[in-house]
Amino acid sequence: MDKKKTIFIAIFTLIGLVLTFELAFIFFKVNFNEQYAASFCSVNNLIDCDGVAKTNYSLFLGIPLALWGMFYYLLTLFLNFVHIVQDKFKNTIFDVFKNPKSYIATLGLISFAVSICLATISIFKINKICVLCFITYFIDLFIALVAKSKGSFFIKDIKNTLLDFIDGAKKYTLLTILAVITFIALVSYTSISMVFSPQQKMQKSFDEFMKMEKNEYAVEGNILGNPNGDKIYVYSDFMCPFCRITNIMASKFAHEEKNVEVIHKNFPLDSTCNKYVPNTVHPGACVLAKYALAAEKQGKYWGMANLIFDEHPNSEADILYLSEKLNLDIAKLVEDVNSQEIEQELLNQIETAHNNGIYGTPTIVIDDIPYISAMPYYKIKLLYKQAQKRHSAKAQK
Repeated sequence: MDKKKTIFIAIFTLIGLVLTFELAFIFFKVNFNEQYAASFCSVNNLIDCDGVAKTNYSLFLGIPLALWGMFYYLLTLFLNFVHIVQDKFKNTIFDVFKNPKSYIATLGLISFAVSICLATISIFKINKICVLCFITYFIDLFIALVAKSKGSFFIKDIKNTLLDFIDGAKKYTLLTILAVITFIALVSYTSISMVFSPQQKMQKSFDEFMKMEKNEYAVEGNILGNPNGDKIYVYSDFMCPFCRITNIMASKFAHEEKNVEVIHKNFPLDSTCNKYVPNTVHPGACVLAKYALAAEKQGKYWGMANLIFDEHPNSEADILYLSEKLNLDIAKLVEDVNSQEIEQELLNQIETAHNNGIYGTPTIVIDDIPYISAMPYYKIKLLYKQAQKRHSAKAQK
């Protein structure tokens, strides 16, 4: 009977292992590859393995659940055949595994209990079902039922597991302590670094800047950063919410990197001045861009840009009222806003953006490479470092 148990447990454990390998592949594909092909198990809005893998519920302590499952099946496989190891290595640490089937039953029961919680979250919280995940839930239950001792509902197995663990921990105290420390260190690293959760890491990066009511790194003049440094261009629309966040990021970046100048360029998503926008997304964005360019003539471009981003003026009257904070010559400001020179400058910036393949905001240009759409602050720093490495490599040739 014990031999049959071993065979059945081995078969279902291997099936579970294959499924968790596939689930791990799906997790890394959808979270680390922006242009991925949909998985075969993503059928519709309800049955969607990819959708489940994208959520924060696909991780525990910063580690993908698929990897936890993989570890569980590998451990079960080891315990299932530990008697072979014990026969070969007698009087060693492997002797602590006195009741391996009880451990498998207990682990299977715990895994199934966790599975019930995950299934509940999937159905009622995420509103999506991962078919492969649900299959593993039943495999966990089957493994537990096959491995459990006769005549008790897991009570004997749980008792054997706890007592054997305590005896083993007493016998190998130092090793147990090292294992616990290693585990704590691992989950602390994965939880803090969010190395396996790029979506959560990205959101956390955005949250830092979204919570700022004012740009803490703002400058008032026409220059942001080192005028003799590397040029980074930011194309934005003053009515674009993510452009405001990107503006604060760019200001912080220029503050931290001493060899960088950030140059702001306008690409308002307003067909009033931008012929490359078929439909106006942000009505009034052209007017806001003109006010920033007009303020530049009085040496206050960034002052006006930050003022518009922070205060969200709804009309020219609002802009003029807010402009008094910058000690501008209001009469000249209005004159410049309506001048042909400012009109042409705005059109030139829009044309330059179009010629460089820029069609949306925010767009950051680093080393002549445009990166369209909002990105987390750490990615901006990474892209700049990569650009520096490219230049260093070229210089060494």
